[in-house]
Amino acid sequence: MRSVARPEPPGTAPGWRRAALALALAALLAPRAAAAQQGEVAGTVVSVASSRPLGGAQVSVPGTDRRAVTDAGGRFRLTGLAGAEVTLRASLIGYAPATRTARVGDAEVRIALNEAAVALNAVVVTGTPVPTERRALGNAVGTINAAEVTQQAPITSVQSLLNGRAPGVVIQPGTGAVGTGARIRVRGASSFSLSNEPLVYVDGVRINSTAATGPANQAFGSGTISRINDINPADIASVEVLRGPAAATLYGTEASNGVIQIITKKGTAGATQWNVTVRQGANYLANPEGIFWVNWGTVPRAGGPATALDTVPFDIVEVEAAAGRPIFRTGRQQNYDASVSGGSDRFRYYASGALEDGEGAEKSNDTRRYTARVNLTVAPSSKLDVQVGMGYTDGLTHLSAEAGFGGRVWSTVLASPTNTVGSLAGRRGFHSGTPEQYDALYHFSQGINRFIGSLQVNHRPTSWLTQRLSVGADFTREDNVIYFPRIDSLVSNAVFGSEALGQKDVTNGDIRYRTVDYGATAVFDLPHQVTSKTTLGGQYYHTKADTVYAHGEIFPAPLLSAIDATTFNRVNNEFALENSELGFFGQQQFGWLDRRFVTVGLRTDDNSAFGRDFDRVFYPKASVSWVVSEEPFFHLPGVTTLQLRGAYGEAGKQPPTFAAVRTYAPIIGTGDLPAVTPRYIGNLTLGPERGKELELGFDAGLFGDRAGVEVTYYNKRTRDAILERDIAPSVGFSGTQFFNAGEVRNWGWELAARGRPLERRNATLDLNASLATNGNRVVSLGLAGLTSVTAGSFLEHREGYPIGSFFEQRVLSATFDAAGKAVNVTCDDGSGGSMPCAGADGSYGNADDAPNVFLGRSLPKVEGSFGSTLTLWQNLRLYGLVDFKTGMKKVDGNTRVRCTFFGRCEENYYPLRFDPVRIAQIQSSRNLVDFLIADAGFAKLREVSLTWTLPRRLARRAGTERASVSLAGRNLHTWTGYPGLEPEAMFLGGSRGGNFGAFEQTTLPQLRSWIVSMNVSF
Repeated sequence: MRSVARPEPPGTAPGWRRAALALALAALLAPRAAAAQQGEVAGTVVSVASSRPLGGAQVSVPGTDRRAVTDAGGRFRLTGLAGAEVTLRASLIGYAPATRTARVGDAEVRIALNEAAVALNAVVVTGTPVPTERRALGNAVGTINAAEVTQQAPITSVQSLLNGRAPGVVIQPGTGAVGTGARIRVRGASSFSLSNEPLVYVDGVRINSTAATGPANQAFGSGTISRINDINPADIASVEVLRGPAAATLYGTEASNGVIQIITKKGTAGATQWNVTVRQGANYLANPEGIFWVNWGTVPRAGGPATALDTVPFDIVEVEAAAGRPIFRTGRQQNYDASVSGGSDRFRYYASGALEDGEGAEKSNDTRRYTARVNLTVAPSSKLDVQVGMGYTDGLTHLSAEAGFGGRVWSTVLASPTNTVGSLAGRRGFHSGTPEQYDALYHFSQGINRFIGSLQVNHRPTSWLTQRLSVGADFTREDNVIYFPRIDSLVSNAVFGSEALGQKDVTNGDIRYRTVDYGATAVFDLPHQVTSKTTLGGQYYHTKADTVYAHGEIFPAPLLSAIDATTFNRVNNEFALENSELGFFGQQQFGWLDRRFVTVGLRTDDNSAFGRDFDRVFYPKASVSWVVSEEPFFHLPGVTTLQLRGAYGEAGKQPPTFAAVRTYAPIIGTGDLPAVTPRYIGNLTLGPERGKELELGFDAGLFGDRAGVEVTYYNKRTRDAILERDIAPSVGFSGTQFFNAGEVRNWGWELAARGRPLERRNATLDLNASLATNGNRVVSLGLAGLTSVTAGSFLEHREGYPIGSFFEQRVLSATFDAAGKAVNVTCDDGSGGSMPCAGADGSYGNADDAPNVFLGRSLPKVEGSFGSTLTLWQNLRLYGLVDFKTGMKKVDGNTRVRCTFFGRCEENYYPLRFDPVRIAQIQSSRNLVDFLIADAGFAKLREVSLTWTLPRRLARRAGTERASVSLAGRNLHTWTGYPGLEPEAMFLGGSRGGNFGAFEQTTLPQLRSWIVSMNVSF
């Protein structure tokens, strides 16, 4: 069909054309006009306390659909805004929401969020697939914002991150040497013979967290390396601590001592963000002149006869410093961290690399560690996301000879003026070898290669069902080496002797942890505003450790270092430990009006360490939570938020790997044929220890959420505690047998408080405090007539007293005879009276000696911390932390060796100058020792830092989004009455360490550190 143009009506053409032209111009100009009337706002969301950018915060314009999520650098951008001003609202879980009015077009908006005094909407890890808010929990969860802490404190290890920041968590270091670790106790100790360490998870994967590893360079185990410190604190977003069975039931067997969950950093949707931190500083022993004692000894009298001696004091630290040979050095500390993160809604990433290079106060002590981590999140749809995490650590730590092995501290503590003259003059006054000799002969090291990988799949097939599969592995390779080169010039030294002919020990260990965890949660809305969450799941854990050991002695010539080159006493062996666990759990939670919650659950486990005749174990749990402040009737002046909670739960602790199994040892039989002989009898009925805990508490936000307090009471009973009993030789097996029988009780209070007493435009002050108590009692040892068992040096487990307590004779009185000898020595008779300390014949070790009485507990009864952060002009921040521990005692092994073994004390030469009670113990040839069991309570100025964050305009001129510089100090002062070198130090392994060792002898005190840091984000 052919179109025909219609003629225009007369007189209309010019008007029509003008109209068409006007419409065309309007169409072209309309977008520009709209753009002129609509604009955008951009800026950053930061923490008030630290000025740290907050990723993942939501920024919105109330009443509109305009909203954005901040990227890893805390940046946001809102577009399509109308008018000259808008009101912005920023919110983030764990922080109180904040609003601010901003001018449209402003690209430098800064919104600061305060941490919520009571973060009831914060999500925590509980072992279920769906997020769980604190408001629904009946138990307390300690949370550490690691990302913020590492910005304001000199944190170089996970254990220093934990210390003083979670009530009820006690960190007990072995020594001040760099690269070494500590023991962790959560709510005291409850096991006689098993580890009291908590379980540790990284992103849902159980990891190797052994507290004491490394070469056995100290006879008593002071210089040990902790596996938890292989993780770079800069990669950690947060740490959550489940403190006991009431919180950790779903983690089953091995969770009775609590669970530490480490959540690493993840990428956030947004532009790529780089972050680089450089730290340079120093580690040193503060005030060695005031730490080490002035010893006493005899030297030939100047100008007198050959037999004439003078008794003189001797300060080895002062003498060596005056000669230009300071005993301890200032070691360099340097750390380099770099990370990149970003992504989109479909793909997010976080990758980092770091180097830690630290030198200790001794020339032979240093650590060098490389770490890397990659975390990826892929979300192909709104119903599915996959998270992959990979962490790698490679490092080498050198340790010094220490404690019972001798070493620099040992030789300094026992210095004597006698060793400055005659044939001993070459020692320069040191007790055994000089520092240079120890450095040359003793070499202890641990190499570490470690990979931690995790894969987590979260699937939401329907609106009401969520399922999660977590698979992970932790592979650790330890190479522990003890090496003594041949040094012929030291062979004649009586201290070193045959060791100077050379020796080498190599212990290679491969430790593997594997985790498979599946869970599914169904969520339904029921009538009357009731919500139901039903969770079912199961876990499989497998651990295996393979160890190869080789030893050889005497190198035929110097410079040789291979065991194959040794010529005497070659030994090698191999052994393996393997354990598997399969558990299933179910949990049902009902919530009413999102403020009243009831939860019940059950976990069941079977473990390869259980006896063959022991059936699987069941652990129940139940909890209630009530956010009473959200009830319409609630009105309590000054109280903004109030949650009441209570929980009961059970969890276990598995027996030693082969304790239930009857084993045999290989021997050479008749006719040189291979044979076996009975070794351990085993126990077919052996099961786990069972911890049963009741927890009650409340969380309160006060004065408009400017202050908050968390209070918790716990009461835990550990039943079926595992002990060892002697086996009658007539049975055919020697040694001991593990059995379930004992009972231990722990109870106490925990308090965490925070507040902001000062909040002005240019000044804010944040305060944090924690306090925890721990009562403990051995209820039963499980055998008729058995009321006490040995727990270590001077330690016992005794019914009616705290586990691992000190029991020795307590000296009450003594007098001096004319020769300065302590006589008429009386002791506590255990019934409120006194009696002679020694038996009727005046010697010790008889049945009629005075009894050993309770002298104190080895674990702290009270611990806590106080921290404050003062922020000025939003850019200058002063931070400090003091932590303390009291109510425990420790063996002062320094006085023990100085005064009772080697006679280096003034008391040995001038006894009449001192209390006869003290002299009676020194003169008792090591039988009376209660003066050595000293109060080890202390408080430390643990951390101080001053940080300046560049104003945004200056940072951008420098080409960065954010930049800061800080000066930080650690271990700056100690308040204590402890007479030894260091109230924190102790042996963590060996015969004097283990679960309850509280023995400190000639170990390096905690070092003071000063660190200058620069952090840049772009």
